[in-house]
Amino acid sequence: MSETPEFLVRHGATVLFAAVFAEQIGVPLPAVPWLLAAGALASAGEMNWAMALAAATLGSLLADLVWFYLGRHRGHHVLNLLCRISLEPDSCVRRTENLFTRYGMPGIVGAKFVPGLSTLAPPLAGNAGVSTPRFIFFDGLGSFLYGGCFILLGVLFSHQLAHIINALTRLGDGALAVVAGLAALYIGFKYFQ
Repeated sequence: MSETPEFLVRHGATVLFAAVFAEQIGVPLPAVPWLLAAGALASAGEMNWAMALAAATLGSLLADLVWFYLGRHRGHHVLNLLCRISLEPDSCVRRTENLFTRYGMPGIVGAKFVPGLSTLAPPLAGNAGVSTPRFIFFDGLGSFLYGGCFILLGVLFSHQLAHIINALTRLGDGALAVVAGLAALYIGFKYFQ
């Protein structure tokens, strides 16, 4: 077993909570690879899937509550800040407001699966005056489905994920440097644009 899965086995729930919380709070680090790895490890019996799902759901819900309350108390200032730092600033608020107008609170559930919208939807709900219990219900459902879907995919494709992890381990730090470089180029391009 490589170092990353071993680390995840030892600190599973904490790592998943931190990864999902960081992603949902707006740090551009994806939590999906961690969720997939947790699913693969759960399928091998090396991680408790219920604990992994609970940690992912709680991390997402807490991050969204932070944005919800910021949206409630700071409104458009928070939305403008998020749009300025997003990779698609021109359409970010408009797209999120359209989703919220068209689908209402069930749109919060779907926004979890769309990068960028998942961070903008909670402050928009807070700014719109949605009640806290109603927000917690819909966002909790979305958080549960988000974590559950990717953990389930990790379980279903655990053998393929093991092959990918082994291949990346053989490539070593060079593969990580290439991926980080490509991500930095993309972010730099979007910033310049």
